Amino acid sequence: MQSARKDLFEKIIKVYPELSPKKMRVADLILKDHKKIFLMTAKEIAQECEVSEPTIIRFVNDLGFSGYIDFVQYMKGLLHIELTAVERLQKASQHIDEQNTLDKYCQNAIKNIENLRNAISAEDLKKIAKTIFRAKNVYVVGYRASAILAYYFGYLLKKIRNDVFLDTSLSWEIKDLIVRNGKSDVMFVVAFPRYPSKTIELVQLAKKYKVKIIGLSDTPKSPIITLADQYIIIDVESISFIDPFAHVIVYLSALIHEITFLDESKAVGYLSKFDEGAKVGNEFYTDDGIDVQTEKQDQISYLSSYYPMGVKSS
Repeated sequence: MQSARKDLFEKIIKVYPELSPKKMRVADLILKDHKKIFLMTAKEIAQECEVSEPTIIRFVNDLGFSGYIDFVQYMKGLLHIELTAVERLQKASQHIDEQNTLDKYCQNAIKNIENLRNAISAEDLKKIAKTIFRAKNVYVVGYRASAILAYYFGYLLKKIRNDVFLDTSLSWEIKDLIVRNGKSDVMFVVAFPRYPSKTIELVQLAKKYKVKIIGLSDTPKSPIITLADQYIIIDVESISFIDPFAHVIVYLSALIHEITFLDESKAVGYLSKFDEGAKVGNEFYTDDGIDVQTEKQDQISYLSSYYPMGVKSS
């Protein structure tokens, strides 16, 4: 995480002696507070440094970037690791407009979905699906905000295959399974900024025991991606400190679909067992209402907890 910042500073230091006085002002601003750059537009940087916008473009070219957009993407990858929730909120506060909040978030979600369509190919999706389908055991893990995504994917995956182990709280059981089972298994890891250290530690443990890692994260600089054997990079373009995950859910749904139809008959068998178990356990509401006998037995069990000598049914 720190090496990315170090890489940026080294780029600047390398070219600094050859910079013009105007470009030096830009370099000084970044060296003084590199996080501030992410909170500003090119125009705002130019105004603060009292230079022109073309000077900003020429400066990032000197650093080795093809253009300002390339530089922004680099900074985004770096600062997604470092920016706190407060700093991200400050970034959003600087660009408040009169647009309806719901409209703004809907447009942001649509933009992310379009980016997803352009970034992930059908072939890439199938490769990940086949790896998960062929695995003996699958561990689905994600912590903090990413736990929501891990739970969603793990819950659906359990419907269509056996030997799926979901962990969203870093339990000792997941570590025991990794050590016991090892290289025939796959770990599907979800980690979006800011990346929990515990996630990285678990992935490192899994790699030690030859578990194959599939990483789902937001940038090639993510520590999960650098550790993964296979990976999916889904950019998360946010408008506040709240990460929008609608498009990530779309990807996970498509992945479950691909896994399901690698062997549809087997998936139907698992789904039938799931439905049977849900029916026996009275898991879901139906138009028939609650079974009278089941309700009566529940009442007896409830009363028995208060009357240890037993309750007679009439």
